[in-house]
Amino acid sequence: MRSLYLIVVCLGCFGLTQLLSAQDIGGGLKENLDLPLDAMGEPGDEEDPPEVVTFYGQNLEGDGFFYAVDRSGSMQQSGELARAKQEVSRNVSEFSSKTEFAVVFLDSGIQKFPSSGRPAQASPGMKSAALSWVSGIPGGGGSCMMQGVREALKFSNLSSAKRKVVVYVGDGGGTCHGAAEAQYLKEMISTITGANFQRVQINCIGVLMGSSRAMHRNYMKQLAAANGGSYREIQ
Repeated sequence: MRSLYLIVVCLGCFGLTQLLSAQDIGGGLKENLDLPLDAMGEPGDEEDPPEVVTFYGQNLEGDGFFYAVDRSGSMQQSGELARAKQEVSRNVSEFSSKTEFAVVFLDSGIQKFPSSGRPAQASPGMKSAALSWVSGIPGGGGSCMMQGVREALKFSNLSSAKRKVVVYVGDGGGTCHGAAEAQYLKEMISTITGANFQRVQINCIGVLMGSSRAMHRNYMKQLAAANGGSYREIQ
């Protein structure tokens, strides 16, 4: 009987030990399973803060910047084209390597950087090439606003940037190849807004907006409002 009693006690101890171990393990597993898989997070989960650049005194935030700049005859009257080139060049110089960008100059046609039609990554080499290109852009003639803004929007649509900004700088004119200006500008708003399927912010900077430019001012305001952007007037 003594031997049997000892065996029973030892078996009981063993069972108790196994039970405690199972409970401990089970509790640990349950505790872990109750946590969401991403509770601890992963390094690099947070988005990088946006670039902030100043353009004609206005702060722009994003990681993709796409410019459409009027280089028509009116933009050369009082140095407006030179000022616009200076503003664009300063922004390009400030971009970090994570930024994507493109620049379009418009008159009766367009000139664009990069010429490939795909956005540039702001590496030191690409920034240097862009600055040289912008510096060499001469004045032109004519004002096909729709074509230039649409080209900047195309760059934006091809960009992998998460926060994109398109900026149009000009006098708001739309005398494109003899078109009736009011009808051309109306068509421009509907065409650009329709092509903006990613709902990219389009900001408009109006220059040379004297009292006789009411129609131009009105259409630039409408273009910005229809595309979630702002209108700013430079005197």
